[in-house]
Amino acid sequence: MNKIKGSLFFSVFVAMLGMMLIAPIMPPLIRELGLRESHSGLMISLGSIAMAVMAPIWGRISDTKGRKPVILLGFAGMSLSCLLFTAALFGGLNGWMKGGVLLTLLILTRSLIGAFIPAVLSASQAYMGDMTNESERGGAMAILSAANGMGLVFGPAIAGAFTLIGLLWPLYFGIVIAAAAFFVALVLIPAAKPGMRVKAAKVSPLQPGPRFYLLFGLITMMAIVTIQVIGGFYLQDQLALSPEGTAQAVSFGLMCSGVAMLAVQLVQVKWLKWQPRRMLAAGSVFLVIGMVVFLLSAHMALYMLAFFLFGIGAGWMMPGFMAGASLAVGQEQQGAAAGLVGAVQGVSAIIAPITTASLYQVDKHLPFVLVAVLALAAAVSLLWMARKPHAPALAAKDEAVEQ
Repeated sequence: MNKIKGSLFFSVFVAMLGMMLIAPIMPPLIRELGLRESHSGLMISLGSIAMAVMAPIWGRISDTKGRKPVILLGFAGMSLSCLLFTAALFGGLNGWMKGGVLLTLLILTRSLIGAFIPAVLSASQAYMGDMTNESERGGAMAILSAANGMGLVFGPAIAGAFTLIGLLWPLYFGIVIAAAAFFVALVLIPAAKPGMRVKAAKVSPLQPGPRFYLLFGLITMMAIVTIQVIGGFYLQDQLALSPEGTAQAVSFGLMCSGVAMLAVQLVQVKWLKWQPRRMLAAGSVFLVIGMVVFLLSAHMALYMLAFFLFGIGAGWMMPGFMAGASLAVGQEQQGAAAGLVGAVQGVSAIIAPITTASLYQVDKHLPFVLVAVLALAAAVSLLWMARKPHAPALAAKDEAVEQ
């Protein structure tokens, strides 16, 4: 891995780390603050509107201003917004504010976090697209997906360790690590501005090529967000865990998912070198299996197995839709395409929490049923498309990522 790829890997890793530090502690924090599960879904969904709106904007800005300035701005914004989010939670836990005022502040500060994280993710993905050709793109995107997996591994692990001191301590660490990443990126990422142009190229999410992969991206990210939002409530209710025990169990479960994702990326980059559609097909099958294990389990060990199987599925689907979307557009549109991928992450974070939290209040098993149905529909659609007359053209495009 050369210097630039290593720097981009680190940038995405820290951005995902900051994201994952929040996930394990939110279910117990929501209940400690006297808020309801639906409030958790509402807070995350409304806060994620900023991510969906800003991701394509950051991508286009990086096309005109350069990738490095956008990455630096993203880390600076992450650190400041995490500080404000933590302050709101601290005030709520100490009784300084509550009810609608507290919820509003949490939504606003969570929105700031959602606005700056896609700056790092979109610019890093676009930079990777700039420096690779079609034959290298699948492996390059697998590197970034591996960074996501590393964030999933270390984020929950670090959060679980810090909860031994207090529920807010993972956020304190998040503030510091984002600030540190700013200075690391400032030094390690080259000052060159790859892909910079006077007017940013636009990509429509309805274009036939990107549309296919963005749809799979939406399914993938909805599944990931569902596990993050509902997993804690589900384990706490199924196993009668304490708030601290819930945070630690979810941390370990998400860590299992991250280990699986990382292992899949290693196998993909080193040996398999599958085309995007093959990765999407394999990932869809494992997502279905993981959800079935969640639904049929009654013991902690089986739940951890379900997290691991889920990680395998996500580990194939993430680089599949990222590489596919990148290959579906021209070299001058990498920033725009990366922005759309980031927007998909934001849209899923808007839809999934409200939908799954509402379903959870009806029946705690329904969110997992929804993910299983979506993943099964994705797998079936791939088989259906493979039988269509125009499928060979799309397959030929996918073959470009095979070595």
